Amino acid sequence: MIEEFETLAATGPRIWAIGGGKGGVGKSVIAANLAASMARTGIRVVLVDADLGGANLHTLLGMPTPRINLSDFIARRVTSLADVMAPTPIENLWLVSGAHALLEMANPNFGQKGKILRHISALDADHVILDLGAGSAFNVLDFFLVARRGILVVVPEATSVENAHHFLKAAFFRKLKRAQPRRQVRAAIGQVMANASQRDLRTPRDLISKVMAVDPDAGAALVAEASTFNPSLIVNRAEHAEHQRLGEDMGAACRDYFGIRLECLGTLPTDRLVVRSVSQRSPATELYTQSPFVAAVRGVAERLASPQWRIA
Repeated sequence: MIEEFETLAATGPRIWAIGGGKGGVGKSVIAANLAASMARTGIRVVLVDADLGGANLHTLLGMPTPRINLSDFIARRVTSLADVMAPTPIENLWLVSGAHALLEMANPNFGQKGKILRHISALDADHVILDLGAGSAFNVLDFFLVARRGILVVVPEATSVENAHHFLKAAFFRKLKRAQPRRQVRAAIGQVMANASQRDLRTPRDLISKVMAVDPDAGAALVAEASTFNPSLIVNRAEHAEHQRLGEDMGAACRDYFGIRLECLGTLPTDRLVVRSVSQRSPATELYTQSPFVAAVRGVAERLASPQWRIA
């Protein structure tokens, strides 16, 4: 299912998934402001509220609860995800809402998830931004991994940084499980786990190295899969220079622990106008165009929209 989606997504809109290791880090606010900023430049953007257990993007965009939402699509009351797209008050921006979705929508089954992913890749848009639920449930991880780039939001607090690390670890191992041929890779991993001590397997890099030693083909498959894991980071609510360095510090930690590159797309400053914009039910990019937060969001949006920007 994931491999099929990746083939479709190669010719469809650019898809960005915004996740967070914990709730309350500003993920939905960032998703709404990024989408609005991109749309105002003439780019056609679809914002998908994939926080299936607690969708609220319609509120942040100043919209009434959409009449049609993802539950209608899953229940086949509408035939296409395009039928769920609702125009927002912002030109070139549409919302696919998860509001008032059925309880079971928080955990779609394999077939439902595949259907959602296939239709997302066929949307008539330039960019699709997925606002994911918090945490590292398998469904959240799968949406994060199938995007052109998964973007993790973190705030400069110990609990947020710790949860972000747990999220990346879960996503990384979920990614490795897709390495082919799966049976051979699983057998090699099982052999390593049965014979290695905990001290020998302190990091995912250690695991891949040990698998390479017992089965070079399986090890090469893991290396190839790991090389396509390219998450990015947005640091939110930065207040001083130390917070500005958080993205760089987390990137260095990921190189050492996972052997991957974690790129920091931007650092967004603490801005009281963001809180005010939420109360006013409109993105800060619409209300406070000269604010520091909006300037930083525009910088991230420009990077994502740039045709020169590619996955490293």
